[in-house]
Amino acid sequence: MSVKAYFAPEVIKTFKSKFNTKIQLVNFSGQLRLDMGNLTQSGQVIEKIWAKALKKHTSEVCFSSVLILGFGAGSVAKVISKKWPKAKMTGVEIDPVVIKIAKEYFGIGKIPNLKIINQDAEKFVMDSRLRGNDREVYDLILVDCYQGYRIPTVFEDIKFLKTLKKIGHVVLINRLFWDNHKQKTLEFLKKLNKFFTTTTCRTPSNLVISFFRHSGK
Repeated sequence: MSVKAYFAPEVIKTFKSKFNTKIQLVNFSGQLRLDMGNLTQSGQVIEKIWAKALKKHTSEVCFSSVLILGFGAGSVAKVISKKWPKAKMTGVEIDPVVIKIAKEYFGIGKIPNLKIINQDAEKFVMDSRLRGNDREVYDLILVDCYQGYRIPTVFEDIKFLKTLKKIGHVVLINRLFWDNHKQKTLEFLKKLNKFFTTTTCRTPSNLVISFFRHSGK
């Protein structure tokens, strides 16, 4: 580890995959993070975002089953493992390269009660819905799906979000909330409020939205 890394981000290694053209393992101040498409998507900063959001949105509730859509390098899984040590977690990540990085550099193999599935998050949700009475229903679903700075359009589709609520009691969605991303997130929240009851948690760079379905909608 170089002295330089304590004063400025230092790229340790660069990876490529068919899902992410620019994946960088970065060291800054002695902490590793994972950047994809020039956006930090795993590391200490992401852990802090989720830690604050879970504290506000879930209060003292103890969840036993958690689904993570957009697993990345497992930042939120580490937060959940500390908050609810006995919780069973399922992490869904589309990129096998990212899963390999998570195992090699971020120690996710040491997290207990964690199952990682290499699959497209949308397909995983729709397959779960089709299983009918045999489908698993999660206490908590966390959505953190990004392709660089872009959110896949399906995660803004109300029909899909209603499907998501059928397999999860509480759903939290992580959104960027700065510059032009702020307006996009506010527009999404406005649309969401027509069909769901929402609460929000603000961090310096993100807005984490929790939503509950209105009765009869």
